[in-house]
Amino acid sequence: MLKFIFFILFSQILVLESYSQDFHLSQIDKTIAMINPALTANYDGWEKLSFQHRNQWIGSGTQFTTSYGMAEFSIGRNKLMTKPFIGLGLFFTDDVGGDSKMSLKSSGLTLSGNLPLTKSNWLSAGIQASYTNRSADFSNLLFYSQWNGTQLDPSVNSGELNDYAAYSYLDAGAGLSYNYKSRPNIPVAGEILDFQIGVSFMHLNRPNIRFTSFIDDNLYIKTCFHSNVKYALTDRTILEFSAAQFFQGKHSESNIGLFYKTVLRESSRYTNLKNVKYFTLGSYARFTGVLTPFCAIDIASFKLGFSYDVEVGKISRAYRQSAEVSLSYLFSKKSIFKRQ
Repeated sequence: MLKFIFFILFSQILVLESYSQDFHLSQIDKTIAMINPALTANYDGWEKLSFQHRNQWIGSGTQFTTSYGMAEFSIGRNKLMTKPFIGLGLFFTDDVGGDSKMSLKSSGLTLSGNLPLTKSNWLSAGIQASYTNRSADFSNLLFYSQWNGTQLDPSVNSGELNDYAAYSYLDAGAGLSYNYKSRPNIPVAGEILDFQIGVSFMHLNRPNIRFTSFIDDNLYIKTCFHSNVKYALTDRTILEFSAAQFFQGKHSESNIGLFYKTVLRESSRYTNLKNVKYFTLGSYARFTGVLTPFCAIDIASFKLGFSYDVEVGKISRAYRQSAEVSLSYLFSKKSIFKRQ
């Protein structure tokens, strides 16, 4: 089965990449429930809060930032996930770029249905709905027509029209996934702990977008194929592979990740006084020639991760470095909505 899983992973990543039309985050597996709604509440534990922030193109002379947050809830699930249950997620995104403050703000919900096949295998399907607003302010931009003979002068009339009309639209998406998790989920050398593969389709309703008040266009459907494998090297170390391939119109983006995870302190088998600690080190990569070293530490229910994009190809002449941080909190011991 391991050879089959590796074949699926690498068949996804051997694809040429160009830029996609949506904003992206390097730590894609930290936002997986937003990428594929079928994975909402698909984790060990009960409720989960996730936050992520990206500062892109540092040193470019202007600001490009992306922020994301999500709260996930499981409804009707028992601790071992042996019964069908529902996952519910509430999320927001805030993407702002450039001196024009061109922004995309959205909020919405995801809903997943999870059907166990055996005690270790289950299928998930999900849908997503969101409300998105796009806006910009061109009043802060300078044009060559404002050259006063010495410098660009904001007080000089540029002759340009600031006619970008803010607008909003509804968006929809859906996804499917197959999941495997060993029971009990304890590292045993040479065994697969987790395996996941899925597909999602975003912008299914192809919402109308317009960059001026005179032009209308439709957003392309965005398709994502993704997979993730956790493999135990020893009873204290884990190797994790991840891959995601995006297609949107004529554009595509390929992402892979390889991570080494080690146990710093094991949890107590008899009490809840001690919680497991992990340290993760590895890297994401995009096929435009971008490496993204990543490190994270898990302390009890908290997980903090940091990554930094490093350009190694021709794109480094124009593409500046980017930093990204992720933080999550998982209610792993008990649900906040249930008395134990």
